[in-house]
Amino acid sequence: MAPTTKTDSIVVIAGYGPGISASVARKFASLGYSKIALLSRTQTKLDAAAAELVATHKITAKGFAVDLADPPAVQSVLAAVRDDLAGTIGVLFWNPFGQGQGIFDLTAETLNNNIALSVTSLVLAVQKIADDLAANNGAILVTGGSLSLENDGSAQLAVDWNVATLAISKAAQRKAVHVLHFALKGKGIFVGEVTVHEIVKGTDFDAAGTATLTPESVADKFSELESKRNAVFVSVP
Repeated sequence: MAPTTKTDSIVVIAGYGPGISASVARKFASLGYSKIALLSRTQTKLDAAAAELVATHKITAKGFAVDLADPPAVQSVLAAVRDDLAGTIGVLFWNPFGQGQGIFDLTAETLNNNIALSVTSLVLAVQKIADDLAANNGAILVTGGSLSLENDGSAQLAVDWNVATLAISKAAQRKAVHVLHFALKGKGIFVGEVTVHEIVKGTDFDAAGTATLTPESVADKFSELESKRNAVFVSVP
């Protein structure tokens, strides 16, 4: 069952960028959510994106600059979101992306930063807004990737592409999503992840410009997952 207070509850887009997260923001605006908060590092980019949402969808939108690898800062910014947008949070979309490094040249700093982005800040964010989500029959939606899967192919890709930090942190994120799902379902909060198996068109990984998976189709999958709430993990394509 979808949240019952769409027009009042806030959608938080954590890890905002011009690809999947921008499409998810537009998707939820089109579904009737009237308050959207955009979180990432750069305030000027957030301001421009929020202004576009306001102009196109006639909603309230605001950007909040924050380092999503800093869990206390994430908790603080969520409090600011509630105050500034005068409401409670009904959807948390978690989409931050870390830096890829190979298994033999990764640094502790980069690996820890990736774990913070994918797991620690996510869990601390949920702690902060669990009451809001419960009151709204809310949802936590997380972007995953095929590198997180436990198979020889994904492990070999992590080696070939020198992105062990991403594979390790996303695998930990997948387990966190699974644990959160079972911890929160009794409170009426849905937790789910969309595992993206292909390069998304227009993103940094699409350097050759040959990707066919659109961010809009990924956003549609998130909308479907939130609406049906019948699986923890779904895949696209």
